[in-house]
Amino acid sequence: MDEMMWGPASDYRAMGLVLAAGAVAGLVRAYIAHRTRCHAEREASVRAAARATGLMGLAERHRGVVRIVERDRDGHREVEFGGRESTAGGSDEEAA
Repeated sequence: MDEMMWGPASDYRAMGLVLAAGAVAGLVRAYIAHRTRCHAEREASVRAAARATGLMGLAERHRGVVRIVERDRDGHREVEFGGRESTAGGSDEEAA
């Protein structure tokens, strides 16, 4: 009689262990994916800051007009430094 009771209980225990292992594996996978995304965003942010610093240094050393065109996964940007025309509506007064 002990053999009959041991069989079905063992099957349910095995199924429970398999389900628990699958849930743990899913949580670990989700955590690793989250950390990978965070690391990639942090790396892209640091790279963009370093690029902007380098471009500003280039614009400071150059005496003429510097036009920078960037295309990356974030989009398309065009920046112009050193132009003589004012972008605040033509007046040389400081905006309040």
